[in-house]
Amino acid sequence: MVIRRSDISPSLSGEGIVLVDDILEHLRAWKANTLETIESLRVARQGVGENARQFESPDASLEYIDFFVDVFSRAAADLERVVAEVPQGVRPGHVDLLRQLASNAAAEQRRCLLFRDKWISRPLPYEQIRPLLNQIAKATRDQLEDYGELKNAAARLEELVGPEPAPPDEGRTLDRRALFTRWFGR
Repeated sequence: MVIRRSDISPSLSGEGIVLVDDILEHLRAWKANTLETIESLRVARQGVGENARQFESPDASLEYIDFFVDVFSRAAADLERVVAEVPQGVRPGHVDLLRQLASNAAAEQRRCLLFRDKWISRPLPYEQIRPLLNQIAKATRDQLEDYGELKNAAARLEELVGPEPAPPDEGRTLDRRALFTRWFGR
């Protein structure tokens, strides 16, 4: 399952005007793809359980799947939260969250490589399980690579961040310097 966001227009990586609704459409697609990947991994988990005797270490595959189901479930919840909150106004926290998801995805790609190198890229006692292992590794890798594009969504949202509300000054005494700064703007 190769994940492509190029079908959604306008692209987040290009130049030009991108509206909040366009960004939300991309974020909804990320969430939908994440949920599809979670379901794919759950089906693969059943396959590992059914063919456990053919695996050298079914526990390693199950731990790998469970780890990424957890990662992707949290990412889907975060994306849902951003989609729900952004229409009320874009805040710096939304931008930070999307950048953090992209950064975490980049860091977790190493786990995919280690899994592939240790459990797939070598002769297996039962070669018929190789497609299942490949499917697991490919689903996680593709989803993580797709999250890398969240940095573009973050950059576009950052352009739309509103000003932070100023803290109220009532009841606070100002010293001379603060008072003159407020009056004369220096």
